[in-house]
Parts: sequence; structure tokens; C-alpha cells
Amino acid sequence: MAFVDVEFEEEEDSGLDRRQVQHFSEAVLHSADWTVETIVSQLTRSNIEMNPRFQRRDAWSRSRKSTFIESLILGLPVPQIVLAEKQGQRGKYIVLDGKQRLLSLLQFTGNAEGNNNNFRLSGLEARSDLLRKRVQDLAEPQLEPDYNAFLNYTIRTVVIRNWPDFDFLHLVFLRLNTGSVKLSPQELRQAMFPGDFSDYVDDSAAASQPLQALLGRESPDPRMRDVELLTRYLSFQHFLSGYTGRMKDFLDTTCNTLNDEWEIRKEFVFSSVEQFNEATSALIEIFGIEQIARKSGSRSFNRAIFDALIFYAANPQIRAEMMTHQDDVRRIYASLIADADFIAAAESDTAGVPNTLERLRKWGALLRDAIGVEFNVPSLRPADELNPRAGIDFDGFGV
Repeated sequence: MAFVDVEFEEEEDSGLDRRQVQHFSEAVLHSADWTVETIVSQLTRSNIEMNPRFQRRDAWSRSRKSTFIESLILGLPVPQIVLAEKQGQRGKYIVLDGKQRLLSLLQFTGNAEGNNNNFRLSGLEARSDLLRKRVQDLAEPQLEPDYNAFLNYTIRTVVIRNWPDFDFLHLVFLRLNTGSVKLSPQELRQAMFPGDFSDYVDDSAAASQPLQALLGRESPDPRMRDVELLTRYLSFQHFLSGYTGRMKDFLDTTCNTLNDEWEIRKEFVFSSVEQFNEATSALIEIFGIEQIARKSGSRSFNRAIFDALIFYAANPQIRAEMMTHQDDVRRIYASLIADADFIAAAESDTAGVPNTLERLRKWGALLRDAIGVEFNVPSLRPADELNPRAGIDFDGFGV
């Protein structure tokens, strides 16, 4: 199978309202200069969360890790690290910015897991005499000044304490995350809501061959886009009727709820993930990897379109008929992405209830006619006294 470099269509969530930001000023920011030795100690004592699941999602090459270590030895400036102290756990932190730098330190000092643990320096630009050296080599007498320079280097570390809510952490994460390679907020979500479900969805995404093929990868995605796609699918499958138009909150609530209720919901989650994998494989067969959830002539993978495609394909009866009527399914998909209203719903305010419902209903109605099977599609639930925001009603496909 030929793999492609998938570009994700950027998706803006709804803005914060006055109620959500009124307590932001209560957060306390503390800046400190922690030495590398101190940071490594915090990492090895698990005070800074860097679990093995993240370590397998390694985004930096060994050469890039090595030049970072070289910068520390040379005393060159490096970016700050931003941490948030866990609520109710003094001295325990999650990482908002700097995970790859922290992982490089953990690996170079031989305290990590995986193939890059205790790596040799490579691709150095200024200190070619250190090529092929490991951390234990730096501890030898002739290199002791370099070893001391490395351990004693101070990295500016910003610690956020007394943060008011998860909206605040999301905002800080997104403001820091302005590089050319954008991280998925799912990475932060995994740290904010640890638990059995979060571990399971991470493992399941990493093990899903159809999902990795869809993203053009042969290994877990360092940006956690695979985990995000699977979490979005499970959110729509389990909690669609509770969706009120904020994707970030929707996914946060899914992770928090399924962690808390794992024992009573896990069998349904297991079954849902199995259906996801079968549905993704079916969509790949019907459309081809390079056509799934893409607008006409675009290489960008659109998560909002994929949500609609996988929502219906995950149902075994609907999926079976889609496989039987592949030509018809491709035909109606071509008409769908030529529909100006549908494309508008997949391009702007994609998280809003009207556009989310528009995507689900349009694709569902076309699919129902094309495969000749009657099934339910979601409908609008108007706002009322109990639910002041409009939502989506869905009681199952009924097939």
C-alpha cells in the first residue's frame, strides 16, 4: 500500500465566552531556572508526566535530539518549558509546551523506553568530536567539562498553578502551539483526563492498521491525530444527543465520562472500536485512501467530513449495503462534495450544531436513498428551559 502525507484541514472550535474567562486571572505563573539535572530528576521521579505511551509517539529524529543536546553543552539559548501543576497534586505537572525536549533529555540520559533510549549523538554541527557519544561517555574524565555544562545548563521553566479550569489550559496550549507543525489538543486531553479509557483509546489507535493507513503512517502519530479521530468517533457514537456545539468540550466530556464509567461501558467501547476498524477498512476500499474525507481536488483530510462518513459506515447493516452498492456510494459522495451548502458546513464553524447536523443529515439522506435501506438520521432538538442551547436528537439507526 502506498502511503501519503496526510494534511489535516484546520478546524476552529467555538470561541470562549465571558463566563469561561472571568476566572483566568486567578492562575499563578511562576518562572524558574531549572537545571537539566533537576529536570531529569523530576522526570525520572514521574513528577513531570511523560508516560511510556507518549514515548512511543516520538516526533523528533535522533539528529534533532542530538543538536538540542549540543545546544545545551554549548550554552546556546533554547525555548522555555511550560508546565501546569496538577490540581490537588502539589509538585506533579503536565506539559503544555516542551514535550519533545523533555523526552530528548529523558532518552539521552538513558531513563526512557523504546529504540531511542540512551541514543548516541549524531548530526552535530559544532562539536563533531562528540559524534557517537552517549551520556556515559560524557562522564569520562576528558569530557567532564562538557558533562558538567550539560547537567548544569538552566532551562527557563514556567509553572502554572491554581489554574481555574480546563478551558484555561486549552487556551494556553493553543496560544503556545503556533509552530508550523501543530500538535493536536488530544495530546493535552490525554494528560488532563488520565484513566483506563484514555489508555485504551491510545493503545487502540496505535494498534489500528486501518487508522494508520488512513493517516499514511506505519507507526503511531506523534501528533495524536489517530487518537483524536477515534475519540471523535466514539463521542458521536455514544454521546451525540448531548452535543451542544463545542467540540473541545464534547471530547473532554467523553474522555472524562468513559474514564469514570469504564467498567460499565467498556464492552460497548470495545465493540465500537471493532466497528470503527471495519468501517474504516470499508471506506478505504470504497473510496481509496487518497479520496476519503477530501473535497474535490484537495489533499487535505477533513475531520468534519470523516465524522459523517464513519458515523454511518460503523453500522454493520448500513456498511454491508454500502459495500454492495459501491458505485452508487461513490456517485453520491461526488454529488455531496459538489454541494455548496455541505462544503460550507465542513469549512466554517464546523463544531456548531447547525453545521454538524447539516453534514450528518445530508450524507445520511443521500446514503439512505442510494443503498435502499431505511434508517434514522439525527434531527435538531430546539432549545428549551431545560436545554438552553439547541442540540441534536438521535435514538439509533433503527435498522
